[in-house]
Amino acid sequence: MKFLRGRTLKDSVTLSGVGIHTGEVSRITIHPSAKRGIYFYKNGVKIPALHQYVVNTVASTDLCNDGKCVRTVEHLMAAFYLLGIDSAVVEVEGLEIPIADGSAKVFFDLIRDVGIEELDYLQRYFKIVRPEEVRPNGIFARLKVYNGERFVYEDVFNHLGRRKAVYEGEAWEALVGARTFCYIEDVPLLWLLNLGRGGNPINTLPLDENLCYLVYGDEPVNHKLLDLIGDIALVGGRIWGEIYSSGGNHTLNHMVREVILKGGVAKEFYPPLEVRVS
Repeated sequence: MKFLRGRTLKDSVTLSGVGIHTGEVSRITIHPSAKRGIYFYKNGVKIPALHQYVVNTVASTDLCNDGKCVRTVEHLMAAFYLLGIDSAVVEVEGLEIPIADGSAKVFFDLIRDVGIEELDYLQRYFKIVRPEEVRPNGIFARLKVYNGERFVYEDVFNHLGRRKAVYEGEAWEALVGARTFCYIEDVPLLWLLNLGRGGNPINTLPLDENLCYLVYGDEPVNHKLLDLIGDIALVGGRIWGEIYSSGGNHTLNHMVREVILKGGVAKEFYPPLEVRVS
């Protein structure tokens, strides 16, 4: 197992755009930080990117602290995790993280292009030490002992059948670029729930029997894997083990974080600097 040094950006980057659910324009600036941890700042309030600040998991993962909230953080958190970024400050102007193209690609490319700086510590890890399952309402997640970093998502998708995607420490284009999706027939319900107000065929993959909007053949399952990674990143460290999700969503991912953080299933540790790093 190769452990990562702390990582941050070499310079600040800024992105503006519409929010997928609010439909309102917002602006974020991601700043470098030498302090361990990822923090959102909104109107002078610090909102740590941690499980205990999650206040909603219906159709997105939202954070709040002291009355200030930031919606839909999962794609940005996935980009941070995939790039190994564990130290950053995200200044937020608006209600929601911009959806960009519906994937993690814009965030990923902005950070990669500005450059990554290594810090003088090794990152926090959660090592899964015994198996555990979480089974609410017909979907489930399984945590397993594994000598490495492995996330798996599997489900049966309308018009596509059973699909499976696996992340083992190396990001690939079709994972980073997989867009959020919805079934055409679900759009009226989303609007009724006041969700998806900023959605369009560019930032949201509409799925019907024609499959004409697919960019990647496995785009829906890759996006669900991306969401899984971004949500689990809110434990505040990296995973040493396997997390398998069957049909999971943001709420199941929230439950998995609770299992990891309660102790017994996973052991939190900080590797000494003398160990091998990457």
